[in-house]
Amino acid sequence: MSVDPYAVCPCGNGKKIKFCKCKDSVHQMDQVLTMIEGGQVVPALDRLRSILDEHPDAAWALAIRGRLLLDLREYESLSDNADRFIRLQPSNPLALTQRAAALVFNNDVQGATDSLLEALNESGREVDAFLMDVALIVAMGLAQNGVILSSRVYALLAISSQGYEAEQANAFLAQLDTSPGVNHLLKSIPQLIERPEDVEWGERYDEAVGLLRSNKVLLAQDKFESLRRTAPAQAAILSGLFHCAVWRGDLDRQTEMANQLSQVESLDTATRQSYRAISGLLSPIGSLSVNAQTIHVEFDEIDQAEMGLIASDRTDQFSAERLSHLQVPDGEVRPRSAFFVSDRVINPDDSGVAAADCAGSIALVAVFGRQTDRSAQAIAYDVTEDRVDTVRGIILAAIPDGKVVLDEPQPIPMSFALDDRPIRHVQPKSMAEMARFNRDFASVHDGKRACQLRLPILGGKSLADTSDDASLEFERATVVRVLEGHERIISLPDALSDVYSISKVDPLPTLEPSDEEIGELTCADFFRVNPDKLSLTQLYVLASNARATGGMTACKRFASKIVDKSAQASNDSEKRMAMEGYILWMMSTPEPSESITIGDQAIEFAKANKLNFASILLARLELCLSLSDQDGFRQTIMDIEKNYGTDPTVMARVQQLLMQLGIIRPDGSLRHQPAAARGPQPTEFTPAAPLEERSGGVWTPDSASTPNPSGGQGGSKLWVPGMD
Repeated sequence: MSVDPYAVCPCGNGKKIKFCKCKDSVHQMDQVLTMIEGGQVVPALDRLRSILDEHPDAAWALAIRGRLLLDLREYESLSDNADRFIRLQPSNPLALTQRAAALVFNNDVQGATDSLLEALNESGREVDAFLMDVALIVAMGLAQNGVILSSRVYALLAISSQGYEAEQANAFLAQLDTSPGVNHLLKSIPQLIERPEDVEWGERYDEAVGLLRSNKVLLAQDKFESLRRTAPAQAAILSGLFHCAVWRGDLDRQTEMANQLSQVESLDTATRQSYRAISGLLSPIGSLSVNAQTIHVEFDEIDQAEMGLIASDRTDQFSAERLSHLQVPDGEVRPRSAFFVSDRVINPDDSGVAAADCAGSIALVAVFGRQTDRSAQAIAYDVTEDRVDTVRGIILAAIPDGKVVLDEPQPIPMSFALDDRPIRHVQPKSMAEMARFNRDFASVHDGKRACQLRLPILGGKSLADTSDDASLEFERATVVRVLEGHERIISLPDALSDVYSISKVDPLPTLEPSDEEIGELTCADFFRVNPDKLSLTQLYVLASNARATGGMTACKRFASKIVDKSAQASNDSEKRMAMEGYILWMMSTPEPSESITIGDQAIEFAKANKLNFASILLARLELCLSLSDQDGFRQTIMDIEKNYGTDPTVMARVQQLLMQLGIIRPDGSLRHQPAAARGPQPTEFTPAAPLEERSGGVWTPDSASTPNPSGGQGGSKLWVPGMD
């Protein structure tokens, strides 16, 4: 390899090779890269080790070795490599970035963010692609630890970096934003509050903001702290410190700053409530948490205990199939049986029972036989404090000789306590019917249940208990703002209105944004936007943004308005926009049969305007399967073949879809039992079950697989210093 001594050294320190200590060994890099490109990774690592033994100052070798170790998931070796790299070049951004990656996998996300911020600070205007790869890993680590705002900001850092292939970062952010467990208030970072004009500290504040926007967060934080001592309780300064805490991944500091912003009286009431709600969501324990206890009932005769629970008119036994899906911690014994405890007497013949009158679960009880270290027992998990006496009484009525042992109360987030589901003995005719009933039950139940929860922010009382307490008006409104951010609550017709009426908190005012204000709306605002006067373009922007951030209720509302205005579409662009409105409406509608009807309307519109409707047919294919509609499935296949049989892209997508659904094999032959014959698969809203199988789509550092930040089908492409 011919080395230009005046080229920038590939070790990443910014020096020219002539003035870098790597100059004596950098000519060997070509040999190492050739080995790596040939798939000889282990020999390449051996060669790098030899080079480092011979040339301890070969920082370029440490840079390449660190990336290889990251790709191979050799995290302990990566940590050692990063430490050696930093000892050699303490301010090298690549060394600091390697340390950040190692700290993520040691579950020190606070240290990882600080190290990555140092790397950004040392990078100057040229930021290496490797930093963006690790920024995504840091974002994933932050998500694993529940630091949602910080996770978002690092994912956005990777996405916004010029020249960086951010496909995986976009996918991760989409999964984070559409996760039903993330409140809408945490799906955007509050904008930096502007300072008042003509304040004496204005110039210093502007300098701090400039540093923050240049990703020099550690320097910006020092300036904001100095300003805070000079001008305490200023919203703009506290906002700057809040943003610094977000960048640093410091959850406690974020909570503190958001709480202090909620106390600044110069801010309007809605903004103060929003910051108080964000503070509670960031650290729910002690503010938006509910005390819960696990109840142990010990007994001698396991068969007698099970018979008593089966005979009780307040319990519903799990089927064998449902019991097999019950999630238990690794290494724990599976229960012999499990039961839901009901809030009322269960009617064995509930075929005609309305959702509002249906029995609902208030606890899950697992029954275990005698083990070496404990007696036979029934365990009711995480029973909220207002239900402990009821659940204990029901279990003891079924097992009179049981001995009760209560665990110490433990706080759980408020959202976890909104998990009741209907108990029905008569099975629905279809998955769609079951999902519809579950939605009706949740609609009349969830809002009332939310108002019964005793919360620390309300002095240990509930929204219902404090509805007439003027001294807690701000706190009640804060809780309501949190509930307005739960997609589950705002998606139910009656739940939110129940919250308003029981808590005696008024809804926030309706928004009628102008063209300039559309881009400033966040996911938490969408549910109160009046779409009636918005143009086709405005509606399309809002519907797309709502869907991207998991606001499916708002998306449905905006998309249906697009369809209402489709007759006004006068050019090809507006017609395509109207077609997208049909698609968004179809995809945001939870009822499959209703979605199919919308899809049929979309096809008619597409044919009338000579637009492509292949995506509608593909979506209808899946919906027919969810309804076990075999006739509709066959008809859709025929429609696809008739209209797009000669389009290889569409037919390849059909084959891929049928393979994913288990209907055909990779060679195109039918499986013995196609998905449509097996019955419907759940595709709609169903309340999640405690302890039952739950899976998340967001990668976290302790997942089975390591992220491949650079994407691709065959593993990440090796980054080489200077390639970007």
